[in-house]
Amino acid sequence: MIAEGKIVDLLTLLATAIPALYYLNWALQGKRMKLRSLPQLEAISEGVDRAVEMGLPVIASAGNIAYLSGMYAPMTIAGMNIFRYTATLAVRRGARIFGLVPQLPEVISLMDGIFREVCVTEGKPEAYRRDDIIYSGNNESAYSLGSLGVLGSHGCALWVAVGANQSSVSGPSGLARMQGAITLTGTARWGMNGTFAMFSDYFLSMDDVYSAGALVSGDPMVESTLIGGDVAKWIIVLVTVIGGIMALAGFPVLDWLNL
Repeated sequence: MIAEGKIVDLLTLLATAIPALYYLNWALQGKRMKLRSLPQLEAISEGVDRAVEMGLPVIASAGNIAYLSGMYAPMTIAGMNIFRYTATLAVRRGARIFGLVPQLPEVISLMDGIFREVCVTEGKPEAYRRDDIIYSGNNESAYSLGSLGVLGSHGCALWVAVGANQSSVSGPSGLARMQGAITLTGTARWGMNGTFAMFSDYFLSMDDVYSAGALVSGDPMVESTLIGGDVAKWIIVLVTVIGGIMALAGFPVLDWLNL
């Protein structure tokens, strides 16, 4: 019934799918699991209060290469959730927020819609300003220069750049920090983690991006994927450790992997 060489693939699929489906069913039943808070998200709240106190804006983006398909799509979704959370706190507390649109023009309407929805939901439709959602161009240099221009013109009390990021986020992050802003950056792109982390007061690395996006979403189904994924990782780690011990004990583990 199972093709030769595919048994291990099947077992891996089951090890990841079963926890995901189990916790998804939990969410559908209205059950919630308490998740630990992240200091990076608490820093957003602190930064918004700082913006209100100083009379300076909040500047936020959802990454600078926010593709809506492919491997970057989950990072974009997490980044958009964090942008919505940041915008909600800013509008609620009376801080002006600028949304920096990524290099992809297709997401202009998405970010603009999020901002508009937040303003209406918070009962402050007058806080919506179309010009505060800023698109600078479809390449790294344009995004970086546009971000620097906004920072230079308006200053910043809180800088949030979390999503599918490239190194072009480094310059604006550094300027925001020089201006005294609280800086939060992050990406799940492993090759980019070191380039702008040095300019960040708070940094979200790898899976922390997805965790933060799930936490601020407030959606039990999104949270369930996070929990299910963590359980699946623990299963894989446990199997790997046991397999390594058995291999050292002389069992034909490598042969089993070819089943």
